[in-house]
Amino acid sequence: MNSKKGFTLIELLVVIAIIAILAAILFPVFAQAREKARAISCVSNEKQIGLAMLQYTQDNDEQFPMLQYYDSNNNPLDWYLAVYPYMKNGTLETGAGGAKTLLGRGGVWACPSFPVSNQEANYGVNWELCRNGAGTWAASQPGFVQVTVNQASIDTPSDKVMVMEKGAAAPINATSSYAQALFDPSENNFTNCLGAGLAGTDTHNELHYDADCNAAGNYTDPVTNTIVSGANWNTTPGDMPRFRHQSGSNMLFIDGHVKTMHRGGLNWVNNVYIASIYASLAGTPC
Repeated sequence: MNSKKGFTLIELLVVIAIIAILAAILFPVFAQAREKARAISCVSNEKQIGLAMLQYTQDNDEQFPMLQYYDSNNNPLDWYLAVYPYMKNGTLETGAGGAKTLLGRGGVWACPSFPVSNQEANYGVNWELCRNGAGTWAASQPGFVQVTVNQASIDTPSDKVMVMEKGAAAPINATSSYAQALFDPSENNFTNCLGAGLAGTDTHNELHYDADCNAAGNYTDPVTNTIVSGANWNTTPGDMPRFRHQSGSNMLFIDGHVKTMHRGGLNWVNNVYIASIYASLAGTPC
């Protein structure tokens, strides 16, 4: 008489339980490894941007490019386009009159962890370094002077952030958003008034904007856990640092090196504020 030996129901359930436990342990590890790879790719993006920016300044009497200006056909010409010849990377777009423009989309301008495909301006430059040009809103304001910033005017360039990755901005339509080509270095965006000598305690207001706007143009403030409307030109995730890489954010410094800054580790006075040009270009500290 032949007898066939098979698995019992209990044995099968034990095997399934073991597989489920292993999956629960390993899946987060795989996700962390994938995000680490994306963060490394983001670092590579910023290193290439940094090299292009340094080459641009070397060829232009150590002057940083304008943030943005508009040509006669009202095409926006951003700093992205200014450094494009030094990297030949990114999505060139055709504007009115056939003019080529670059809005910070594609190639090294796209962070692999960014939640919205095809949104412009994943990375923004320090507004103190690259200032508004002709045709922008600022140009219509009283006392506007179109200027460029010289590298020699910057104290401790190895400490000052030049470019940082930002959050997703409120959408305008399928291909455009309220994202700007800058990050806003104003004191109140990063900390409460530090007072005389900037000796007060840094309150890290930037953590309120460590979020991404959703399709409706809203985001959840991660500090207060309240919903905020991001569909405006005021400070939003689209203008501020995003610590999306396992609570870290890759930042390009003026001397060309890239460093991952963790949530709460960015100091406005040491890393954003540039004493020699802040007063004349972005207002005086409070």
